Amino acid sequence: MAEVLLLSLMSGSLGVSALLYYHWWGWQKQLSQQWHEEEEQLTTYPSKEEHQQASPKLGGWEFKILRSRRNQFHHPDVLRKVCQEEAQGGWILFEKLDDRRLRFKRPMALREKIKPTPKYDPYRSYYGPRFEWESLLSVILLMMMATLPAYLGYRLVILSQRSAPLSTPAPSAPLRP
Repeated sequence: MAEVLLLSLMSGSLGVSALLYYHWWGWQKQLSQQWHEEEEQLTTYPSKEEHQQASPKLGGWEFKILRSRRNQFHHPDVLRKVCQEEAQGGWILFEKLDDRRLRFKRPMALREKIKPTPKYDPYRSYYGPRFEWESLLSVILLMMMATLPAYLGYRLVILSQRSAPLSTPAPSAPLRP
């Protein structure tokens, strides 16, 4: 009887599991929406050198934002490594927006001088792996949330049928008029 009670509690928690998953999924969508609402263009700002030089191509700064899917820039070692990688392209850390975004700047004159290499792309905008394990795990979690309660409900029915007494009446003598 304890097994039947335990299995019924586990199969009845589908609503709670779905509610928790719904809130987690909404939180993930809100984070991804925040990334896409930001300004995506590189903005150039005039510098002091631009007013002194005749060619506008040689003066000024260009900016880029480097993003991470997780809060990787919180760790000083990762931040130092990213700054060293971006220094290969002439980029200088301008500001740390938060633990997921960094803004870099470089003189526009370096644009033609620095060529991309197979190991480093100077115009990359994401840091870290492109594959999202969270997406794969969320699909697996969703499948488990759908199949586990169904299986537990099936086991509950089987156990309740085994433990129920047979309710077929015993054959009685036929009634004679």
